[in-house]
Amino acid sequence: GSSLSGSRWDPNGSFMAFFSLIQKAAETAGHGIAVAATSVADEVTGGQIPEVRRARREQEEQLRVASRHVEQNAHVVGGDLERILTPTGVSLKVLAHIGTNPDQLKRLVELIETHDFVGLIGALKAGAHFPDDFFPSWIRRAGGYFPKFAQVLSVRADLIRSPEVLEQLGCCQEDMPAKPRRDVCDLLQQQGWSPESRSAVGEALSAGTVAQVNSLMLPSGKAVVKVAWPHTERQMRTDFRLFGHAREILGSLRLNDKDAHALAAIFTAVGKNETAVMEEFDMQREARALQTARALCEAEWPAVYRDWLTRASEAVALLPAGLGPMASIFLAANAQCSIRVPEPLDGHCTARAFAMTLAAGESMKVMLGGPRRDEAAAAFVGLAVPFIGWLLLCKSSVALAHVDPHPGNFRWDADSRSLWVLDWGSHVKLAKERRRALCLAITLLAADADDGSIADCARSFGLAASDDVMLARLVRGMLNATSRHAAQEAISAAAIESSLDNVCDEVVPVVRCLAILGGILKQLQEGLIDQGHNVPLSLASLWKPFAEMGMQV
Repeated sequence: GSSLSGSRWDPNGSFMAFFSLIQKAAETAGHGIAVAATSVADEVTGGQIPEVRRARREQEEQLRVASRHVEQNAHVVGGDLERILTPTGVSLKVLAHIGTNPDQLKRLVELIETHDFVGLIGALKAGAHFPDDFFPSWIRRAGGYFPKFAQVLSVRADLIRSPEVLEQLGCCQEDMPAKPRRDVCDLLQQQGWSPESRSAVGEALSAGTVAQVNSLMLPSGKAVVKVAWPHTERQMRTDFRLFGHAREILGSLRLNDKDAHALAAIFTAVGKNETAVMEEFDMQREARALQTARALCEAEWPAVYRDWLTRASEAVALLPAGLGPMASIFLAANAQCSIRVPEPLDGHCTARAFAMTLAAGESMKVMLGGPRRDEAAAAFVGLAVPFIGWLLLCKSSVALAHVDPHPGNFRWDADSRSLWVLDWGSHVKLAKERRRALCLAITLLAADADDGSIADCARSFGLAASDDVMLARLVRGMLNATSRHAAQEAISAAAIESSLDNVCDEVVPVVRCLAILGGILKQLQEGLIDQGHNVPLSLASLWKPFAEMGMQV
């Protein structure tokens, strides 16, 4: 008290320290305490210090605004501030203080009351038990950003220690029910497409969480139009904003501190991927990626692929006798194959919609599940895997790399012997240092190098662990598929052993890409076992030529 009322009051010393304390109160304790603090300061100083008086008025106004927001938010979702949300036992008033706008509160109440958000939180906790299809079913119902939530977390063994959770998250598909043709036409009208172009829109061909593809009959011939839904974009953005308050949300659900901290870290990791996820709604960005990929396929890929086939044929001699002739035929056939990428069509490219040429052939996803499985397997191993590897190891720093190589994003045209690569919205650029670290890791794996060297490369790439042996085991597992183990199994093992400390956000899409490829190669390996052949399909060996090339650029 005396330091404020006595003759030694120093407006440039004690006052500034006290004013700083007031500001901290506003940041950490809320507007109510900040108002009280500024009021006391204003009274003690006799209203003679303009900064304190102004701070008092500002805090009083912010308190009124905050109270008004709570009431407005509550009105949006049903009015009664004291309403208790089942099954949480939490009142609407508590939740209304968390979100920063009515849309966030409305979404939070929807997740709790309609989609059993508490059940999701419970299933994510260590040691939880849940049905075999819990996560795919829950995420499909909830929509919003949760399909991307599953993608990001399916490879985060540093955050999720349950292999069952990781496996289910890895199974979550983005396939969604298609919206009616009239909705597509309405969006195209909003995007400024002409009546003639809108009338050319046909049936839906595929639909995901971000976008939908419909047929399009233009004067120049058959094409497709891809549209990204603004409503979905807004909902995803709301989810990202909402779960920026994950700690407060989890605290309101009365979790213990340990569980709340671990689960908040999960939501924080997903939040760091917001920019990459939201970029997928930018159709002009994807159109530019298509142009870049087409240029690479025309100017560089043919010579690179011929060189890869030459090196691959040298490895045929190392295969078991029964496989040698089969592999030789396969390589000779693939020498006549090409990679194709759809072409964006001039005059039909806007922010949320663009037209492109129609990819011919049949979906590799369909082929792998049917009587043409062997043909699809040959195209996948001999074309898709090397192409994705070349982009990742050699072109991801100067151009781009496709990182969503699931079978539905490839079409095989047997007539022209062409593999079409689709959905370039999921692409990345890597820093040169990370790309070269991955290249070195692959060359070391192919040479069966020691654990310490492989672990050092993994750390440079963006994987952190204190134990060299365990980190090297993870990397070996991610890049070597067998009939029993592949990348996802290696990630799950890391979860069980708690051996992975961190996965850098920049490389999460790449790790997920490796998990997808490894899972497919594992399935193909199982088919070879059924035919009496036990030959590992290793990304390290298939990509070694590209890794050596990538070290030089």
